[in-house]
Amino acid sequence: MSRGKTSGVRRVRDFRRLWFSNVSQEVGRQLGTLALSVTAVVVLEATAWQVGLITALGTSAYLVIGLPAGVWVGRWRKRPVLVTADLLRAGATLSVPVAYMGDWLTIEHLMLVAAVLSFTSVFSDTAQTAFVPTIVGPANVSEATARLQSTDTTMQVVGPALAAALLTRMAAPLLYVVTAVTSVLPAAAAWSIRAPEPRQKGVQHAPFRKSLGDGFSFIRRHPVLRVFMVTNGLINTGAGVFATLIVLVALEDFRLSASSYALAGSIGATGGILGSPIAMPIRNRFGAIRTMLVCYWLLPLAGLILPLGYVLPAPGPVFVAATRFAFGLVVVVSSISGAGLRAEVTPLDMMGRVSSAHRFVSLGAMPVGPCSLDCWPASCPTVWCCCCPRA
Repeated sequence: MSRGKTSGVRRVRDFRRLWFSNVSQEVGRQLGTLALSVTAVVVLEATAWQVGLITALGTSAYLVIGLPAGVWVGRWRKRPVLVTADLLRAGATLSVPVAYMGDWLTIEHLMLVAAVLSFTSVFSDTAQTAFVPTIVGPANVSEATARLQSTDTTMQVVGPALAAALLTRMAAPLLYVVTAVTSVLPAAAAWSIRAPEPRQKGVQHAPFRKSLGDGFSFIRRHPVLRVFMVTNGLINTGAGVFATLIVLVALEDFRLSASSYALAGSIGATGGILGSPIAMPIRNRFGAIRTMLVCYWLLPLAGLILPLGYVLPAPGPVFVAATRFAFGLVVVVSSISGAGLRAEVTPLDMMGRVSSAHRFVSLGAMPVGPCSLDCWPASCPTVWCCCCPRA
């Protein structure tokens, strides 16, 4: 297939490999996030503040290196970055069961692992975004980006519930092994990509400090991207607050057991599953911007479902499941509708820096939302749950 023609990115062999790598990465992230939190609570008897710090470290790397990573990756070859990040993730994950068997596992070790997983995710996400134009060609970037982001969004809504269900069927150490395997698989898939990446010899790059601000400057000047970034940041901040409140309401006010809460979350995750196949037809029918605006209006209504449990005579799990269903459906449809929007208006040589700037704000807002970490129940193994999409 000619990469310059729009005939479906799924026919491009290298894109299928990148897509498989992306899916495996996301599964590994969900399993790793769950395994760290459960290990901290069950094995090391961590306090709520310690578990909250592990969770924050798992999402804070974009605030620390998100912007410089976009500049660095833009100057490096992308395939080695993807492979190295996946192998580092596998090594960090396997260090936990090794430390446990050696009786030297500590909370600080788990915090370090969470930070490593977060940092490798920054580089792999940035490299993947910048690699897409090389693999599919400029004419297919929007479609390829939409497919990758739809996979990400669906897994981030559905993944926590699926990971919890998997944990009930295997021992925690085995979960780390599975997580490591899901990190090695994407490394192998990325290594098998054959799209040429010629070295840029003699290319004069802009000064590093100027390059750091180029992504923000481009977004600031573009009316759609500017609003898109601010909106995603606000939504992710609110989603972090929601993730904290729903745990408190379900376990303390509704008196749900941990297993009942997990079951309600699994049922509610079907909203994200439903949203994935219907999002693109809705986007194509009504347009990306119009679809996103409707979803933004529906998000507060989804949040009003949970308080109905205080006044209506129905079991608490019904309201928890219904809230997660509504949030999952709206978030997935909104995120997939906006997928590819940046790619449609961003020059190819700016993709990495613009994406990093956008994620710096949107994902950097995620650890800001749950500002009452010390209020989380220390016995709750579900503090890792979060409905925030990776924009």
